[in-house]
Amino acid sequence: MIIVFQIIFGLSVAGILVIAFRKIPVLLNYPRHPFEEISLRQKIANKLQEVKEQANQSDFLHNSVIPQVEKVLRKIKIIVLRFDNFLAKAVGHLRKRVKEKEENKENKPE
Repeated sequence: MIIVFQIIFGLSVAGILVIAFRKIPVLLNYPRHPFEEISLRQKIANKLQEVKEQANQSDFLHNSVIPQVEKVLRKIKIIVLRFDNFLAKAVGHLRKRVKEKEENKENKPE
């Protein structure tokens, strides 16, 4: 069994070496300096800034989308609060039942 694992390990290492040696010449052909001077983080920040500026200028966003999102968020808030209330009642009921059982055990002589 160990021999099988050693053979599989050897084949894996050989495969990795073959891939590495085939790709090294391709990697050496790439230029050493970066293609662009602007970093990816800066590109993302610039794109987000453009989107924010376009969104602030959009009448459709202010007149249609934002009120609908507000309504949905208010409904979600109500659902979450109702669920929280239900869980609070359930926990209170369970505590009450546990307390009653403990009192019954104390009052019941053995």
